[in-house]
Amino acid sequence: MENLAKQSELLFIWDAKMCNPNGDMSMDNSPRFDDVDEKAIVSDVRIKRTIRDDLQYRKSKTIYINNEAIVAEGLSAEDRFKQLKDQFAGKEGKEVFLSCIDNRLFGGVAPKSDIQLVGAVQFSWSKSLNKTETVLKQGTGAFATKGKEGEAKHTKTFRMDNYIPYGLFSMYGTINRIQALKATTTEKDVNDMLDSLWFGTKFLNTRSKEGQKPRILIRVIYKEDSKFFIGLLDELVSLKNEDSGIIRSVGEAEFDFDKLVSAVNKASSYVDEVQVVLDDSISQYKPEFEKITHVKFMDEAELLQNED
Repeated sequence: MENLAKQSELLFIWDAKMCNPNGDMSMDNSPRFDDVDEKAIVSDVRIKRTIRDDLQYRKSKTIYINNEAIVAEGLSAEDRFKQLKDQFAGKEGKEVFLSCIDNRLFGGVAPKSDIQLVGAVQFSWSKSLNKTETVLKQGTGAFATKGKEGEAKHTKTFRMDNYIPYGLFSMYGTINRIQALKATTTEKDVNDMLDSLWFGTKFLNTRSKEGQKPRILIRVIYKEDSKFFIGLLDELVSLKNEDSGIIRSVGEAEFDFDKLVSAVNKASSYVDEVQVVLDDSISQYKPEFEKITHVKFMDEAELLQNED
């Protein structure tokens, strides 16, 4: 297949300040949190939602899991698949299913149509590199309440805000070439996804999600004939000052990339290229990444150019 997605591993590091990066619906939408190690948690589903929303609304891509339409119309997977059949007249079965970029990337199901596809791209759950806490604060609403008879009481409603002061997250992802072949996932699809991962995080602007920013994106691209993975790149990054106190900004974090650099270089005979995007806020770490064999630094603007 021409332009097939390349076998790769991903590492995405971003932070969240004074917001709720991933609410837990079973806990009144409070931030996901591990009380044992005092670290915040973000699921792979939350990241895929960020990517899907950006692909749909900023980049006008057709996606399968259209949350807005599904919720508004109460659609089942098969209902959504029927919509797509109408939209892509002349196509049938799997061809219709794969007309959606999120299916080519993440896979999906249309049970009654006997379609079940594992996606080429998968992300793991992520824990914050730093210890943090959840904060529950009461605030006032915009509207007054009313009495039993409907008269205005001139008393504003109340709301509860649940957030973390600061979290620095490291998430691992993979791009599987075998699954890419089954899902017809292209390098163009992957480039669109990486662009939406980076800028979609920047553009999160709901009240609970505002305050997040991408800091590092690394893609280890393997040679075409390689059957090697380093695995769990997120475990190879840590903070030297994790236990020295509460971190409240990226400027206070002291990254340790030694294990990551060592592991990537150890696998250099299998690696074609290591793409690295760094936010200006952590440019002081560029010399560390310059030690990586086959490294290619990319400005964030190049993510936009790669979609062409």
